[in-house]
Amino acid sequence: MAEWRTRLRTATAPLHEQVDAAYAGFGFDQPGGYRRFLRAHSRVLGSLEVALEQAGITAMLDDWPSRVRRQVLATDLQTLGDPAPVPLPALQLPDPASCWGAAYVLEGSRLGGRVLARRLHLIDPRAPTRYLEHGDVGRLWPGFLERLEAAAHPLGWPAMLAAAEATFELFITAAALEARSSVPEPAESGPL
Repeated sequence: MAEWRTRLRTATAPLHEQVDAAYAGFGFDQPGGYRRFLRAHSRVLGSLEVALEQAGITAMLDDWPSRVRRQVLATDLQTLGDPAPVPLPALQLPDPASCWGAAYVLEGSRLGGRVLARRLHLIDPRAPTRYLEHGDVGRLWPGFLERLEAAAHPLGWPAMLAAAEATFELFITAAALEARSSVPEPAESGPL
């Protein structure tokens, strides 16, 4: 069987490109750009992490608590003086394969965080980046892939792919909502 990471990456590449394009519109050097970026992520992340927990992800990933980022995302938004937005409805994750598909997207989203944090710190060294810098990527990503490869079963591929695609689509929807949003800027706002 083909490596699951490769299969997921190949099958979801067009959606991944759409997500990258949607979030590139939140220029960190533009007023409110970083705030809207965080707000868009917040619309998806919290409800998806809870849905994964309710579906039993902790039995699949015993280090799940070290992977959870919704609290640090909320803290970064709070630091910027912004309330968390209304989340999008959570995905239905009826089986382990669906959990693996959704978790693949969440864990993959962590990879670019360090690069984005470095870019943001060049613009504003005081910017809150707990979310972007959360966790030991050098340990968490390989550990996730190892467990994915060991647990995934060919019969679960359609559900895994569907959940990964639905997760990417949630991030695209969230970006579109924030791009149209007219959230007032805090009084002492810089480019964030």
